[in-house]
Amino acid sequence: MIASDRTFHLPAAPPAPARPPFPVVATLAPLAVSALIFAITGSAYVLLFAALGPVIAVATIFDGRRAVRRAGARRRAATSEAFEALRTAVGDELERLRAEARDTAPDAASILSGQAELRRWAARPTDERMPVVLGAGTVPSGIRFDGGGAGPPADGIAAEERADEEELRRFAAELTGVPLAADVAGGVGIVGPLALGRAVARALLVQVAHLYPPGRVGFRAPDGQEWAWLDQLPHALARSPATLVGVCEPGHRHDACCLLALSETVDRLPPGCGSVLQLRGTGAATIVRRPGRVAAAPVRTELVSVADAAGFAVALAAQAERAGLVGSGRVVPAHVSAADLWGEAGLLADTGGQAEPRATATLECPIGRGAAGTVTVDLVGAGPHAVVGGTTGSGKSELLVTWVTSMAAAYPPEQVTFLLVDFKGGSAFTPLIGLPHCVGLVTDLDDTQAARALTSLRAEVRHRERILRDARARDITDAGVAGRLPRLVIVVDEFQAMLGAFDDLHMLFTDLAARGRSLGIHLILCTQRPAGVVRDALLANCTLRLSLRVNNRSDSVAVLGVPDAADLRAAEPGRCLLAAGEGAVGPCQVAVTREEDIAQVAHRSRHSAPPRRPWLEPLPPVVTMADLAGRAADVPGRLERDPSTRILGLLDEPEEQRYRIAAYRPGVDGHLLVIGGAGSGKSGLVASLAAQGHGLDQPAPRGVEGIWDALEAGTALLDRAARWTGPDERDSAHQLLLLDDFDAVFARWAPDYQAAAVDRLGVLLRQGREAGLTVVITVQRLGGQLGSLAALCPETLLLRLPHREEHRAAGGDPARYDPALPPGGGYWRGSRVQLVEPPRTHDREPGDSDSAVERISAGRAVLVVSSGPARTAAELRARRGGAAVLELGTGRSGQLELQELGAGTALVGDPDAWQAHFGLLAALRTRTDIVFDGCTLGDYRLISRRRDLPPALAPHRARLWLLGPDGEVRRAVWE
Repeated sequence: MIASDRTFHLPAAPPAPARPPFPVVATLAPLAVSALIFAITGSAYVLLFAALGPVIAVATIFDGRRAVRRAGARRRAATSEAFEALRTAVGDELERLRAEARDTAPDAASILSGQAELRRWAARPTDERMPVVLGAGTVPSGIRFDGGGAGPPADGIAAEERADEEELRRFAAELTGVPLAADVAGGVGIVGPLALGRAVARALLVQVAHLYPPGRVGFRAPDGQEWAWLDQLPHALARSPATLVGVCEPGHRHDACCLLALSETVDRLPPGCGSVLQLRGTGAATIVRRPGRVAAAPVRTELVSVADAAGFAVALAAQAERAGLVGSGRVVPAHVSAADLWGEAGLLADTGGQAEPRATATLECPIGRGAAGTVTVDLVGAGPHAVVGGTTGSGKSELLVTWVTSMAAAYPPEQVTFLLVDFKGGSAFTPLIGLPHCVGLVTDLDDTQAARALTSLRAEVRHRERILRDARARDITDAGVAGRLPRLVIVVDEFQAMLGAFDDLHMLFTDLAARGRSLGIHLILCTQRPAGVVRDALLANCTLRLSLRVNNRSDSVAVLGVPDAADLRAAEPGRCLLAAGEGAVGPCQVAVTREEDIAQVAHRSRHSAPPRRPWLEPLPPVVTMADLAGRAADVPGRLERDPSTRILGLLDEPEEQRYRIAAYRPGVDGHLLVIGGAGSGKSGLVASLAAQGHGLDQPAPRGVEGIWDALEAGTALLDRAARWTGPDERDSAHQLLLLDDFDAVFARWAPDYQAAAVDRLGVLLRQGREAGLTVVITVQRLGGQLGSLAALCPETLLLRLPHREEHRAAGGDPARYDPALPPGGGYWRGSRVQLVEPPRTHDREPGDSDSAVERISAGRAVLVVSSGPARTAAELRARRGGAAVLELGTGRSGQLELQELGAGTALVGDPDAWQAHFGLLAALRTRTDIVFDGCTLGDYRLISRRRDLPPALAPHRARLWLLGPDGEVRRAVWE
């Protein structure tokens, strides 16, 4: 029973205002003052002031009573306002309870008017009770109050508040006009004139037929015109109903398990009537007996005419037939083979290896069988778009596979193509990939792929608009575009899942739905919960509707306009209802398509030319030079190469529906900055560029020493360029300078080398292009002294970075950040790029080559400046065997003759010792090499008296500086 669980708070009664006391002090004060003044002045006139005391007392009393009356009026107004607001809230609660009761138990009037369609056949199979509404009556509301209190009865205002409270309690105590139900399974007796009793009984039977589906309930009634309308109900065609409701009139036997008995008196009712309704007149009655109820309850009954009941029965039978629950001798089969359908339609006939061309003005094809035979759908004629509803396990995927394969069997790829989108992982559509009509399969998009989907589909719209505009055609059926534009059918499974992840796609699909008919783009949108998912702007263009079994009536109404799809049985997967335009809703059993059926259709179209793909697959994770040669069809135009052109990889351009070779022309495009994290493919790019070129960038410099040498070589090139005499010489000398992992190498240099490197690189970036030199720099991140590189490099290639913030700081779009990019994946000039795979020789860690290092032989006389002379001397003795190794400042080294040093002697000392023997050093250095072993830049400058920077040395590689007599400084190692 409907009852409220709310408790309302009554306004608390404020205390009554106290009466003002007699003003004793105000009365006596003038008397005392008058007596005192008389005593002082002796004037009798002063005694007149004594009369002011009584006057003030009377005025004070009247003023206090006036204040009390005003306070009472304000209190009365506030209390009345509070009670009025509370009465409004109570009234709203009563109305809510009344509406809830009517929704839960709809009466015959709401059923006949169509207001209770969502409750049709809503009873569960496990329900044992069969409640029907006997009429509208009054029940306790369940509303409670707390607080309040009316004050003492003597107070007139409190008595008025008490009256308001009592009136509010009476108003809230009862809920009027609510349905009063009885259980037909327990038997219902109707006592009164038989004509009125039959009208009331018809109202109860209408409720039973509306609540319980055919097969669950059957009816048995006496013969005669009064009850003939029961035979028109769909329940009459159901065989062996689980429950039989029998109508019993006086003089008739009854053998039904549920009884509805009519009698003129109570004592003539048959046994088994748990509830008895006593009719008092037209619309007036009393429930004199109900299980669990003692007191009689007056009700307002409903009367239904024979004509209204018969009309209801006919309409209900039509709805049951549309739902496939019953049929007038015609049966919807439980299983249909797609191959049988196509064979009957002649779609599998031998056409010489190619499907027979058909007119593009239709996409009619068979999808199943109904009660009248083969069911065909035409996405063009009944569309241009379709919505398919159905819960899990109802056969949605089977319907889509059959529909797509049937269109492929009926029309060649030149006339129809399919783009398949599946948010369940793609397993349902996988067999369809083999069809030559299929131009793409998209599954479970991420943010990046969703943006790509938007771009690709919009590009397809622009492409078709351009074709129509150039041909001056209005739509795809115009003769001017015949054969140039196949119809594109976009099939989306789990449409609500796609929109839940990417709401922006709804706007795109709405636009496609609005313009699709003329452009030849058709949508088939499949969803489990159509209600609230497919918005009105999109649904308005989807005039072809199909619904398999759904969980609730609102989803069925959203697709078909009727709730019948909620009544389809789960034991019959593939059973659907179809509505095309203004036509009636009809049942259909979807045909089952096997993989061998799909393979047979694909085989028939094997000679068709591959259709144009509006949706390219995402870039592959690996791109080789051989792949680029094989993708010539995806590259617009012929790639014009000049001597400096380098191939970076493959560009994805969904806005143009194509791939394009990413060609970098250093002489035209300028310096290139490559930013990417560890393992992102930076070094592979450098190796690939080096393998494609000649000169300064072959092989690619590496490591601390290689990068420093490359900077020096670039600087030397600028010096030579300053002496060029003509443009021909400049063009022939174009070079590409490759600086890999420059930030990592930069961090390993000493501060003097860092400052010099920044200066030299800045000069190269500013002046290099005029000298025919272009720089390619790869870094993991920019910052500090390298922060200005981005401003000096016109081209930036952004590879994968560890975090979105680093991607944004490097100039990338945060919305396009993808941490799952494969090595070599990145963004160049606003497009996604996959770099070409580096040559196989690029398989070693970056290091420093020994090709530019001089080896000091054991028989060579040298002067050695060492930070550890004893260590160096011991090492040299071990290397040189019998050759002389002398330590400066010990033995006879102080009296060493110049000619003796030429015999292969190595003279070793630390910087301080050589400073002490600077005369000897000055005498020997003009003809002998000086080796700096383990020395700092300060040691080198102290001994050499030079301010230039010697070549950078790789740490932990036993590198030496070798200063020759000619003043040239080279790297060296002990042999």
